Amino acid sequence: MKFATAVLFALPLVSGFAPSARFGAETALRAVVTGPKGKAAASKEEDIALALQVIMDHDARSTTVSKEQFIQQVQAASKIEETIEEVDISIPYDAAAMLAYEASDKSKSFDDFKVGYLADSVAHVISKQPIDISIPYDATAKLAYEATDKSMP
Repeated sequence: MKFATAVLFALPLVSGFAPSARFGAETALRAVVTGPKGKAAASKEEDIALALQVIMDHDARSTTVSKEQFIQQVQAASKIEETIEEVDISIPYDAAAMLAYEASDKSKSFDDFKVGYLADSVAHVISKQPIDISIPYDATAKLAYEATDKSMP
């Protein structure tokens, strides 16, 4: 009796694993154009023609502007493109030196200033390089030897 009751309660839970008998479900695929009298296309050319017809029908249903409106939009966009002027956004090679020169007192010509600026910049970069602080393996032996009277060869 307990087993039968448990089975009755579990049946609704396992219905997700069993096929359902719903035949009333409709899809949009029934509106798809097929060959004559609903049969498949007889040739490759007929299949391509039917596929093209489906695409053209969809295009006709999904168009939101008329041809005249589209032409007007294209013409308006071309007018906007004609009024846009090109802007040079390239950065000169000596831009950093020019900015530093503009901020200086301008007591020298730019060419003389640029030479000194580049020299200072290179020195600054070199000063940022890591320094070798490694200690040789035999450093303690050398120090001990230097502290002695060096009588041993």
